[in-house]
Amino acid sequence: MATKLRVGLVDAAHLHFRTLIKATLESPTADVVGMVIDDDEQRALYTAEYPHVPLFVSAEELYARAKPQAIITCADNRRAAEVVAEAAAHGVHVMKEKPMAASLALADEMATTAARAGIRLMINWPTNWSPSYHHAKRLIDDDRIGRVWQVHHRSGHGGPPADYAARGPIARIGWGWLIDRERNGGGAFIDFCSYGAVLSRWIMGQPSKVMAMGGRYVKEFFTVDDNAILLLGYPRGHAVCEGTWTQPAVPLRIPSMIYGANGSIAVTGQSELQVAVSGAERGEVKSESITAEPLANHYRSAPDYFTYCLLNEKPFEGIVAPEVSRDAQEILEAGLIAMREGREVSLPLRPYS
Repeated sequence: MATKLRVGLVDAAHLHFRTLIKATLESPTADVVGMVIDDDEQRALYTAEYPHVPLFVSAEELYARAKPQAIITCADNRRAAEVVAEAAAHGVHVMKEKPMAASLALADEMATTAARAGIRLMINWPTNWSPSYHHAKRLIDDDRIGRVWQVHHRSGHGGPPADYAARGPIARIGWGWLIDRERNGGGAFIDFCSYGAVLSRWIMGQPSKVMAMGGRYVKEFFTVDDNAILLLGYPRGHAVCEGTWTQPAVPLRIPSMIYGANGSIAVTGQSELQVAVSGAERGEVKSESITAEPLANHYRSAPDYFTYCLLNEKPFEGIVAPEVSRDAQEILEAGLIAMREGREVSLPLRPYS
C-alpha cells in the first residue's frame, strides 16, 4: 500500500491557505506535487516562500503534468463547485476549506458531482483538529451530561480592516471575496455562524426550524453583515450560533457551551474543558477541569486526516463529512431566508421552490 498521496493545491483565495500549504508540506502522508494560484502578486509571494513547490498556470496543467491524486482547494465559496467539477473530471479527490459553498444549491451540486465521479469530498473545519471538541463529543455519547438540549457557540474576530486592499495580496484577495455577497454567500453570518451550525448539526442533529438576525452594525466600507445570530429549533431543544467581524478583543475566551439534562460542558480551549454535573443530593454540583485526551496522529491537521483517510479507505467522519457540511449549508440557507424575510423557516427546505 502507498504511504503517501500525491496532493496539489488549487486556488489560494481563502485566508487559511498559508496554514494549509504549510501543514500539507509537513504531512507524512502527503507528497505536494504542485500549486495553482491565479493572482500574479499572490503567486509571486507564495513562489518566493515555497520555491521547491512546482507552480502551474491552471488546474488543467496541474492535472496533466503533475498527476495529483487529490487536491486541497481554498477557492471562494462560489467558485468551489467549479473546482470540484474540474477535479472530478480527472478522478481527483477534493478537500475544500470551510464552509462548503456559497449556497445550498452549490453544496448539493458539489456533492452530486463527487458522487457521480466516484471521488471523495471533504470539507475542512479548523475546529475539528481541537482535542477538546472530540473529548466533549465522547462525554456526550457516554451520557455524561444527559440528553443535550442546547449548544451555544460564538465565533469571530475583528474582521476586515478598512484598508484591507492595501495590506498585500493575502488580505486583498482573502477579504475581497469574503465581503462579496455573491462569492461568499453573505458576510460574518456565513463566515462564523457556520461554525456553530456545523457543530450543532454534529451534536444535536438537523434542526426542524431556523431563525436569524444580523446586519452591518459597525463597519461602513462593505455591504454584507458584520454581525449575526442564528437560532436553531429542535423538538426538545435549541442552539444559538453567533458570528462577528467586529470583536477585536475580549477580556476572556468565550467558551462553547453544551447543556444537557444533567450537566453542562464548556469548551474553553484547544484541549481544555470544564464539566459540571448534578450530584445525587438536591443542589449538589460536581465540577471538574479536564484536559482532553490527545487525538490520533492523523488528526494533527486537515491534510494529515484527508490523506490518511484516502490512503486507508476510511470514511470522513464528524463535521468534515460532506453530508454534515451539506446539512450545515441548509441551516445557513434557511438562516439567510429568515434574516431577509423576518420569519421562522422550517427544515428541510423545499428543493424546487
